[in-house]
Amino acid sequence: MSSPGTSYERSRRAIALVVGTVLVAGAGYAGYRMFDRPPPAVASDGPDPAATVAIERTDLSQARELSGDLGYGAGRSVKTRATGTITWLPKHGSTIARGDVLLRVNDKPVVLFYGGTPLFRTLGTPPAKTPPGTPPQPPPPPVSGPDVKVVKQNLAALGFLGAPGSNRLTSATAKAIMHWQESLDLAPTGVLDPASVVVLPDAIRVDSPKVALGDPAPAEVLTVTSTNKIVTLPLDADDTAGVRAGLKVKLSLPNGKATTGTVRAVSTDATPPPSDGNPSDAGKKPQLTATIALDQQTAAAGIDSGPTTVTVPGAVRKGVLVVPVAALLALREGGYAVQVVNGTTTTLVGVKTGMFADGNVEITGTGLRPGQKVVTTS
Repeated sequence: MSSPGTSYERSRRAIALVVGTVLVAGAGYAGYRMFDRPPPAVASDGPDPAATVAIERTDLSQARELSGDLGYGAGRSVKTRATGTITWLPKHGSTIARGDVLLRVNDKPVVLFYGGTPLFRTLGTPPAKTPPGTPPQPPPPPVSGPDVKVVKQNLAALGFLGAPGSNRLTSATAKAIMHWQESLDLAPTGVLDPASVVVLPDAIRVDSPKVALGDPAPAEVLTVTSTNKIVTLPLDADDTAGVRAGLKVKLSLPNGKATTGTVRAVSTDATPPPSDGNPSDAGKKPQLTATIALDQQTAAAGIDSGPTTVTVPGAVRKGVLVVPVAALLALREGGYAVQVVNGTTTTLVGVKTGMFADGNVEITGTGLRPGQKVVTTS
C-alpha cells in the first residue's frame, strides 16, 4: 500500500502531463492556423503602373509604309527590219545609247536613234555622176516628213550636222549621212536604209536576247528595259488612298539607303492578286500597280533589284496631345473619356478625339497636359 505522499506526487505529475499536452496541442493548432491562413491583402496604391501611360505632346501622321520592289520595270521587245544572220549581240545589262550599235546583221551595224517616229522609207539620194557636157537636170522634189526630222535631229546630236532646222532632206543632210556612215566603216553612200536604224524614245538596258548568234534576224531580237531603276508598288484596287501621279514618297532601298521618289503612273487595269494556291489567297483583292521613279539614281548604286519600303505620306497633326486608342473609354451617354490617375485615385475626363494614326489618337480635354498618367487596357 502506497503512502499518501506518494499518491499525491503521482497525481501532480499526471495533471502536469495533461496540462502540458493541452498546451502543446494548443500551440500546434495556433501555429497551424498562423501558417495556413492566406496573407492579408495589401491596400492598393491606385492602378497598376503597367496599365497606365503618359499623355504625350507629339506629331501624328497618317503616312503608310507599303512593300514595293526595286528593279528596271517591265521589259519590252525591240524589233529590227534587217534581214540576214545575227553576227553580234550586246551582253545582258549593257546600256545602249543614241548612236550605239544595237546588234549586227551580216556584220553590218544596226544603230539606235532616239525619236518617236520609226524610219519607214529610204532617205537620201546618191551623188549623181553626170557625164561631161550633160545639161543640168532639175532638182528632185524635196523630201520631208517626221522620219526626216528624226534623222536630222540624231545626226545633229551626234555631231554630224548643224542645227537640224526644218524636216526637209537637204544636201547638207545627205553629206551628214555620208560622214556618219564613214564613222561606222560603211560605204558613204549618203542613202540611209531604214533597216540600219532602230528608233526608240530613249537609251535602253539590254535585259535578254531573243535570238542567238547565227540565227536569222527575225522581227524581235532583244528584250530591253529602261536604263533607270524604278520601284513598282502593288496596291489593292479599292485602296489606292491618294497614291497618284506626281506624289512624292520616301523609299528605303535594299542596300539600306534612304531616298525619295516620285509616282510616275498608277495603272488603271486591275489584275488578279498573286496566288500560290493557299486557301488564304482567297481573301486577296485585285491589284493596281504604281510606278515610282527614284529622284536619285545613285542611291541604288550597286544593286539592281530587291524589296523596298515605300512610305506614302498622309495627313499630319503637329504638337497635339496623344494617347493610345486603348486609353479611350466609351461613355454611355456618348463620346469618350480618359481615366486620369491622381495619386491613389482616378478621375474621368471627357475628351474630344482628333486624328487616329498608328494605334494612337489625338485628344483635347479640360485640364489635360503632357506627362499626366491615364489608365490603358494594354
